[in-house]
Amino acid sequence: MYSTLKEALQTYRNYAHHLPLVIAYEDEVATMVANKAYHGTEQDVQDSTYTTVHEEIAQCARCKSPQKIAIQSRLSEAAIMIVLNPPALISSVEKKVLHPQVDTMLQRMMKAIDVKMENCYITHMIKCESQKELPGTMFLQCQQFLVKEINHVKPRVIIVMGEILPMRKIIKSMDAVQWFGIEHPITLIKNPELKKDAWKTLKLVRATLDGE
Repeated sequence: MYSTLKEALQTYRNYAHHLPLVIAYEDEVATMVANKAYHGTEQDVQDSTYTTVHEEIAQCARCKSPQKIAIQSRLSEAAIMIVLNPPALISSVEKKVLHPQVDTMLQRMMKAIDVKMENCYITHMIKCESQKELPGTMFLQCQQFLVKEINHVKPRVIIVMGEILPMRKIIKSMDAVQWFGIEHPITLIKNPELKKDAWKTLKLVRATLDGE
């Protein structure tokens, strides 16, 4: 509990004009309560009785104290798939505070290349929030879900926003898809000087969609 309050206080100092302290703290406490109430057991996803990858993700209990990250899209097919991989050195509270700014920047980035957000499938490289697992370990559990999502959506282009290196094996196995790497919106918000390189990559995405 102490570490949770400390994290909330730090976020309040950094983003007090965005989020009241009580909301930051209550949000984090709610996450803790949900984690403690989660008593799922290990299970083999391949034997799941659920028919969709989203249901399989919701039922997965491989990681310790998972708090599920909502998948924002349910399109059967999409031209663009966006895989979000937030920076490692950022707290769950800070992610919540910056979430509106991230959404806004993501919309602007897609609008800049004339792509409608409703035509994008947006997902996360790691499907849970956890304070007890390392991101690399969690992705080993999550990558099968991401592969299923890709096979289901069949995108022409995949944009990985954040560290792309963990996905190298998946990239090599799916050479029919055009892959692009861009800094995560949180990184761009904190480091505006990186937006120029992001824009160059977005123009390459547009050219690929146009068949150039």
